[in-house]
Amino acid sequence: MKNRRLTAFSAVVLGAVGSLAAAAPAGAAPHRVETVMHIGRFDAAVAAAHGYEIRTYPNGTQYSVPKGAPAGLAPHNVVTGDCGRSWVWEDGIGNASVHLDTGFNVRTAVIGRSWTVTLDDNGGESTQGFSGGPSGAYWDEGRNVGGLTRGPGYAVVKGGGGNFAILIDGGVCYSGGPSASTTIY
Repeated sequence: MKNRRLTAFSAVVLGAVGSLAAAAPAGAAPHRVETVMHIGRFDAAVAAAHGYEIRTYPNGTQYSVPKGAPAGLAPHNVVTGDCGRSWVWEDGIGNASVHLDTGFNVRTAVIGRSWTVTLDDNGGESTQGFSGGPSGAYWDEGRNVGGLTRGPGYAVVKGGGGNFAILIDGGVCYSGGPSASTTIY
């Protein structure tokens, strides 16, 4: 199942890259950057509500397992572990506008997210919010953003506390801080 999702995802991305590359002016190729996401903490209440429990190793590292799992069961994930990938894609589309795309692919379903992309252009900095409720393990959203200043453009999903997905097993999966650049024309 996972390979089918990745194949479908790859086909969508490759198709999007091909169509965006054809629409971009000479020298302004699409730029998408992906980074690894990491579990920063666990939410025991979320885990319990979805049939998981949070356990702690003697060294203090936490992990999530199905409720009632026998001792010694391999952890569902460790705090410092990789829990998915996040991305941002920014393309200049003309008329002082960009097409912005962001999202993530994490290891299990999501009950909520807090997500913003910071845009920086010659006119200053602005923020695009993408927060929302439940979703599957894969989420992707795009939009056109106008009213920018022509010249270099930079988009970033800042890593750390502000951009995360809350997984059904209680893991809070934080973005690794992908960024992308383009020319706004």
